This record gives sequence, C-alpha cells and structure tokens, in this order.
Amino acid sequence: MMRFVALAITLPLVAAGICNDKSESCGSWAAAGECVTNPDFMSITCPLSCGTCTFSCKDADESCGAWAQDGQCESNPAYMFKECPVSCGICTSECKDRKFQCEAWAIDNACNENPEFMSRECPVTCGVCKKTCVDLESDCPGWTHGGECQKNPGFMYKTCPKSCGVCEGSACADKNRTQCHIWADSGECMHNPLAVMKECPESCGVCTTGCMDHDEGCKGWAFAKLCSEQPAFMNRVCPASCGICSELDSKDEL
Repeated sequence: MMRFVALAITLPLVAAGICNDKSESCGSWAAAGECVTNPDFMSITCPLSCGTCTFSCKDADESCGAWAQDGQCESNPAYMFKECPVSCGICTSECKDRKFQCEAWAIDNACNENPEFMSRECPVTCGVCKKTCVDLESDCPGWTHGGECQKNPGFMYKTCPKSCGVCEGSACADKNRTQCHIWADSGECMHNPLAVMKECPESCGVCTTGCMDHDEGCKGWAFAKLCSEQPAFMNRVCPASCGICSELDSKDEL
C-alpha cells in the first residue's frame, strides 16, 4: 500500500468561481421585485439576478474558508455572501486534478487514507468535484426570462444550462449513456437540442466540473466540526463547507 510524504503545496490566496442562480425562475422573480421584497430567500437562491455576487466572483479574504466553517455564512450573510461567495456556496469553483498520478493513487485507496492531500490535489478523481450545470454568461437569467431557452435552445442549453434547467438538480449526467453517445456522434445535440440535450447533457458537452456541497446538511455538519473528525467523508460530500473549494488551485500541473 502506498504511503504519502507530506508535501508543500502552493495555494491561492483567494478562490475564484462562477456566480449562478439556483433556480431557472430567478430572472422572472427578480424582474417582479422579489430581490427587495424577499431578500433572505433571494440572496441565496438568486445571487446573480439580485447582485449578491458578480458573475466572475471570488473570496476576498484567505480566511473565508475558516469563517464559513464557523457558521458565519448563516450568522452574517450580508457580509459573507459579498466577501466569501465561494466558501459560502454562492459561487461554483471549477476544478481539475493537478497530478497525473491521481487515478493510481485512488486505486490504492489514497482518497480515504490521505483525504487532506488527495481532496486538494485530485478533487475530480476523489469525487470532491462533480459534473454540474453552470451558466457561462452573466445575462443568462435575463435571456431565460425573455424565453430564449425555447426560442434558441441550441445556444441557450450550451451557454445557460443552469438557467434553462438542462440538469435535474445539481447533477449533470446522461440518462442513457449508450444512446446518448449515438445521438451525440450523429449530431443530434445541435440538430435537435430541445429533445436531446436534457437527456444527454454530458455527451452534448453541457457539463462543467465544479466544486460544491452535495448535501443540504453540510453547513451544519461543518459547524459541528465533522470536517476535521471525518475528513474522508466530509471533503467529498461537503467540500465547500469544509473549505476545500476555497483552496483549489486552477493551475494545471499534470
């Protein structure tokens, strides 16, 4: 069984991500004034439409991850959502494995035996980062409100999959991988996007690999100090709440 020697790794001072709304209805709600009349709900559910964070967003302080684990996102949201959007889960961080040895290490059970190192160096292989739908333009909520998902699905489903509801929940996966590969190879993703892209977002190139929490209980578990007590589980299921997303470096070292 392989063992690791502690390695010094260079981490960015702040993490960067993409600010997306969490509901395809956000553009309509914002246009109806809900950001003002229902700010607590809207700042979390529709952060882009309500201006809680900018489209290209990042944590403003290297302490954001620690503050988030201490429950500051819940107790002081007005400050934290603006200053620490990645650590508070408002922004989605894109990520990739940084070492070419990741798959071999994972086969040797390193994701469980050395979660602190592996979750940062091999986040995709270890399941910290997963494929999800992310809007790629800041205008996506407005375009969706204007009906562009139906009028121009070929462009919108690729550019604004989050706002157009291409993915079910946060997961971005083909419903039938074999059939989806056939459709994608025959050009159906672009010829018939309304019918195919929601069935085959992965094969149609809609998915983005992002770092985010995968359970609604994550913030509470992190506040209960489970990130340090059960790192193998928590780093994989709750990477944002455990500060992993705020530490991932986008540099490619493969």
